[in-house]
Amino acid sequence: MTWQELWQQLDKKKVAPCYLLWGEEEHLLRLTLGKIEAALALGDLRELNYERLDAQELDSRRLEAAVYALPWLAPRRLVVVTGLKLAGEGKGNGSREGADDVGGEEVEGSTSRLEQELLDLMEKLPATTCLVLVAAGPVDIRRRLVKAVAKAGVVQEFPRLRGHELERWLKERGKELGLKWGRGAAELLAARGGEGGLEQLEQELKKLAAYAVPSGVVRREDVELLVPEANTARVFDLIDAALAGQGERALHLLSRLWEQGETPLGLLALLARQVRLVMAAKEAREKGSRPGTLAAVLKVHPYVAQKLEVQSSRFTWEELYRLIQALARADQRLKSSTLSPRLVLEEIILDLRPREK
Repeated sequence: MTWQELWQQLDKKKVAPCYLLWGEEEHLLRLTLGKIEAALALGDLRELNYERLDAQELDSRRLEAAVYALPWLAPRRLVVVTGLKLAGEGKGNGSREGADDVGGEEVEGSTSRLEQELLDLMEKLPATTCLVLVAAGPVDIRRRLVKAVAKAGVVQEFPRLRGHELERWLKERGKELGLKWGRGAAELLAARGGEGGLEQLEQELKKLAAYAVPSGVVRREDVELLVPEANTARVFDLIDAALAGQGERALHLLSRLWEQGETPLGLLALLARQVRLVMAAKEAREKGSRPGTLAAVLKVHPYVAQKLEVQSSRFTWEELYRLIQALARADQRLKSSTLSPRLVLEEIILDLRPREK
């Protein structure tokens, strides 16, 4: 099941006995919790029929009391357990001896006991309780608890939305806010704000909605005006300018990134990431990847993939290797030199200009 199909079920007031929710896209996860609550129609009785528990502070007595409590003037009550740690393969029968091991040491003993208690509860979960488990971090689907929830209810991952799926979400959410999309506007917004996740994009959408009054039309120019360009996009331009010998423009772009609060090592990391992407794009092109497939290969937004295709065709392997060496020198100097970090970065950027033949 996809999260869209889950939402369709909840919109029809079809609520499963239990859920396990997890994934990178926390904004979608929180919205799903809201939809489960809405589907249960708790309304004014929410405070009496909704209990939220933290897995790291939870004991068995409180858990049982929450799950077995009867709803108050409502068909069902909602119990949400957050902060579960379900990474790594579950062992044995989930007892104390079956606690997870990391580096050979037994860890998360309390969570392991909680996992066994949840397994016991799953076997006799009251029909009057909807139990929602929210995992922190990755989930190993081989664990017994995951399988138990899948058998009785729904296990749903919320991966980070990318590419066309992100654009579709933006367009649909924009329509809910009364927006009408001009050509290329949603695509540009996805490219500029996608790295921050849906929560950041939600804020950008509300900003655009306020700006678009009264027509509600969002044009590409509006996105360019109101939504800051991602720092990674500026790094594209910075490297282009440096390797083209446009020192003044490169230093101006570096200054803008600096003013936005990027740290010296953070800027170096952005540059290194960009070089790795360009090299991966160049290698993919030379291996015969067709235009338009690079986004899937590199797992980046199509807008970013287009720029990578163009940039990778401009640089030779020799220039890219020189970039790596320059960044390695910069990293060493930033960590050991008494020079100003900004001066170190400026010297490295200027050192990237083409060598005279």
